[in-house]
Amino acid sequence: MAGKSEKQQLLLYQEILLFLGTVVVSTAAAFLYGKTDLEVAAVAIFAAAGAGGMLFSLEQGLGNHTFLFENEEYPQRFTIIYLIFLLASVLLPGLPYGGWPYLAVFVGLELFGSQALGIAGGCELLMIATLLSGEGGMLFFVYFIAGFTGCIVFSCMDKNFRVREPLLAALLIQAAVLCVREVLAVQGQISLQIFIIPAVNTVVCAVLLLALLKIIHYYAVDSRLKLLAEITSPEHELLVKLRDFSEDEYMHALHTAYLCDKAAVGMGMDAQVVKACGYYHRIGLLKGDNTWENMQAVLKEYRFPKEVTKVLEEYAQRDTGNQSRESVILFFCDTIVSSINYLFLKKLKTELNYQKIVSAIFQNKVESGMIDNSSMSVRELRQMKKILTEEKLYHDLLR
Repeated sequence: MAGKSEKQQLLLYQEILLFLGTVVVSTAAAFLYGKTDLEVAAVAIFAAAGAGGMLFSLEQGLGNHTFLFENEEYPQRFTIIYLIFLLASVLLPGLPYGGWPYLAVFVGLELFGSQALGIAGGCELLMIATLLSGEGGMLFFVYFIAGFTGCIVFSCMDKNFRVREPLLAALLIQAAVLCVREVLAVQGQISLQIFIIPAVNTVVCAVLLLALLKIIHYYAVDSRLKLLAEITSPEHELLVKLRDFSEDEYMHALHTAYLCDKAAVGMGMDAQVVKACGYYHRIGLLKGDNTWENMQAVLKEYRFPKEVTKVLEEYAQRDTGNQSRESVILFFCDTIVSSINYLFLKKLKTELNYQKIVSAIFQNKVESGMIDNSSMSVRELRQMKKILTEEKLYHDLLR
């Protein structure tokens, strides 16, 4: 509870910094740009209102767990990138109006926070820059369309981090709306010269987005893979503790993880996540009973990836119905290992019919309705059954 309270206090300090930083920086910039007292007051009021809306989106994202790339655990990432973009926004009115790289601002705030934060924060910073520039609503509308569309297309970025299509779509849309603005704003004959600034802006946005994506890839993908590799090592600190606690439980975890890995690979799923769940589905025993509360305490202490924690939570609370395919695989693999171990203990010299055992387990669990609410299809269930049945040679090792 103390750790949670400390984290909430730190978040409160960050929110205060975000609010006060937005108001103070934008108001100071209005003074420096020579705005009238009334205009300065308007900038301060609009900045405060925008900051309030952004903080509401921040709290909502934390409550609904809509943050991208594990950023929910590291809200300081959003705070840092927002403050950088805030300082940049008060400097942008000094540049040509067609050269503001707001596509990178919108998408950057989304990548380090959530889609709602990207849109809310991007609109707020764009509003501040527009007010400081003294330009009308056309400028805001053009960059809003580019930024909003960028947030939408980047939300479709898949977990394998394929960004080529979203990046190209966002850049093409920004280039199009900026060129339209230049054509509408030109006084006289249209020439290629008026498209130079939008072209440069698009190139700058591309460079900034690639840099931001590289940073996010490091935090979200490289760090994730490194952590998964660590926790799926049989010599991980937690597994060593489990082995010291009970050799039988340790061996059960190894066997379950092996079957989980085989099933996930055969079904084209993320094997590392399912394998990790196989290793740690009884880790709550280190704190007494294997309840979800005890499991959660251990997983939080070792900062397990959210995807692994989610599957283990579904498994621990499986009476309410297994939802994900990963938790269904874990459920069946754990049951098979437990059943075969039990039969070996009862009939040490008996040749077991593994196909009948696995078939009976599948039939029993399906008929019990325990996986009725899962996302696994009948075809996938049959595929998993075939994969686990074919592991007969490995089952002998359980003896």
